Amino acid sequence: MDFIWPRLQRLFCLFSLFFLTASFAKPQVHSHQLCQGFLPENNLYIPEGREAFGAMSEAVFNQVITKIETLYAPEVSRYGGRLVIERKWSDGTVNAYASREGSVFKIEMFGGLARHQEITPDGLALVLCHEIGHHIGGVPRYRDNAWASTEGQSDYFANLKCLRHAFKDDDNKALMAGRTIPLSVSGQCASSWGEDSADYWTCVRGSLAGLSGSRLFWSLSGSGTQPDFATPDRTRVSQTYDSHPAYQCRLDTYFNGSLCEVDEREEIGQRDPASGTCHDYQNNQAGVRPLCWYYTAIDSGEPVPDPQPDPTPPPTGVAPPPLLNGMRTLRLQNPNMVVPITLDVSRMSGAVGVLLEISKPNQQFSNPNGNRPDPVNGLGYESARGTSHVYRLLPARMLPSWGIYQVRVMALDARGFPLGNFSEISVLMLFP
Repeated sequence: MDFIWPRLQRLFCLFSLFFLTASFAKPQVHSHQLCQGFLPENNLYIPEGREAFGAMSEAVFNQVITKIETLYAPEVSRYGGRLVIERKWSDGTVNAYASREGSVFKIEMFGGLARHQEITPDGLALVLCHEIGHHIGGVPRYRDNAWASTEGQSDYFANLKCLRHAFKDDDNKALMAGRTIPLSVSGQCASSWGEDSADYWTCVRGSLAGLSGSRLFWSLSGSGTQPDFATPDRTRVSQTYDSHPAYQCRLDTYFNGSLCEVDEREEIGQRDPASGTCHDYQNNQAGVRPLCWYYTAIDSGEPVPDPQPDPTPPPTGVAPPPLLNGMRTLRLQNPNMVVPITLDVSRMSGAVGVLLEISKPNQQFSNPNGNRPDPVNGLGYESARGTSHVYRLLPARMLPSWGIYQVRVMALDARGFPLGNFSEISVLMLFP
């Protein structure tokens, strides 16, 4: 079984050949991209001029993005990132993607998705909120991608926090005039928020945005049964599902996010899944994450755990530091010389794996002795099964330039979760 957190991020795949005898090529920028977009990978392509009748214009596409970008750029900065949204109107791809390049939290939005017949401007806002959710939507996160919230969690964040934030000051009652509002939506939004209140109309609008997004997913599935608010998915998963839930399950998630009465300004849990969310399953609280993708031990009467917790504080202390050719500090002039890095966490109780991380050149780790890779000053990391390893680093292929590099190690448990904290640093000084 692969480690759950984090999966192998191979340094020799992340970094190309940069050392050129006595000089360097310009470093490339490498992104940690999700394997999946808002939709599963598909071959649908809608170029300009072939949009559906009544599809949104480029001006509306940009207007929707600008509004949410303005609201969430400051929010993203609180998590140490800089939000960059690439507006690829001329690209006919029917999807959207989130990725990270160091401290850049990137999102790609495509014109092909905006031109699809099922996507409304509010549906486009939902997609963008979902992608923001991958970056800051909290737990549960992907088992094999340490920074990214799962697809279901990103869906939940989109309606619970992002759309409500974006729609809050609009005249949503006027905007919904003439729209068909399903009885399930009007009834349950009224039950949560009070009939004809401002929050009621925000709930209605967010729910219909969710219908747009889930109908897009449905249209690609080839199924004849459309998603419907009145027919929730009754599936119960045995463990939290990372990937795209079924389209009815996604609609349920959007709807429940709109029904949850927790304030959208309350931060969603980055470690505790109950924080900032609705979570009382035993009392049938409205607005909880649907069990068609989210696992919780409600039947046992036990406390509801995060299925993929980000434990803090770590349980067993600090890992021993790595040794670079047997030393804590190594100076090297020849970038074509292999540096053996000895990793040994065998004395840490419960350790079954190890994670090695290297800093960017001439940068110190921003989270010394932390328990997750550094999203700001980390260059790359690699995990491996077993507690004792010798990692062979070839600077000419794996590092971008001359400079001083920090190297550290952390133990992993049987699930791939951090076991304790990162070690003290060892130092590689690479000078001509």
